[in-house]
Amino acid sequence: MKREYSYGSVILVEIIVAVFAFVLNRIFGSSADENIIYNVLSSVITWLGSFIIASGLINNRKGSVGDYLNQLQRLDKKAIIVNLILIFITIVLTFSFGKIGVFDVESKKLNLLSLSVLGTLLLGILSIFTAYANHIVSDPRNKDQSIMDALKSVFAIGIKLFGKTISLYLLYIVLPIILIFGIIIGISVGTRSPESGIGIIILGGGLLGLYYILISPLVSARLADNYLNLTGDIDQEIEKENTENNNEFTITRNI
Repeated sequence: MKREYSYGSVILVEIIVAVFAFVLNRIFGSSADENIIYNVLSSVITWLGSFIIASGLINNRKGSVGDYLNQLQRLDKKAIIVNLILIFITIVLTFSFGKIGVFDVESKKLNLLSLSVLGTLLLGILSIFTAYANHIVSDPRNKDQSIMDALKSVFAIGIKLFGKTISLYLLYIVLPIILIFGIIIGISVGTRSPESGIGIIILGGGLLGLYYILISPLVSARLADNYLNLTGDIDQEIEKENTENNNEFTITRNI
């Protein structure tokens, strides 16, 4: 079942996150990709953006951008630790199979290219299995879950929705990009001058980037639909009760 949501709020959150990521990249400069600190901070920024969007899409789909940003209030120790574990795994895979990998790239069986392909595949599979991590840790129905139970739920739900997640990515991202890329290459090859071909490739790359930006909120919304279709919609009465309890706790603690 497809549910209504605020497209504008989601894309504005993505733009805000992209601005922070761009500024961080400029701060670290050309050595950013090989800097562990940069990779950690970049992963945290990306995660916070994903958390805000995922939480907003299951708890307040039609809310304003402010309502979405307020989802940061749902961050707790469990959400932070679960995501830090996933970030750590991602960084280990990235550096193990990337430019500064620790594997023997001179091996006859494995070379740098094969390691990079293997690393990309592993990262892709991991991202599919953990696509619903932020939905789980921001779901008020999972408030009493332990950290280990939350991690188990991440992979359990990821496995259950594996087929739907792949279908979603294929439909909205992989196939359209392959189609557009094929058209661009076909047109550029048919041009008479190299300059025209390069111009078409640059223009096509810009269109691909624009398409990804515009389609990203829709993909996020469909991921949230997958999660809610499996677990059921969140009861607003339960959500209201949890919010009131959190407010009471905050007031008592301040006193």
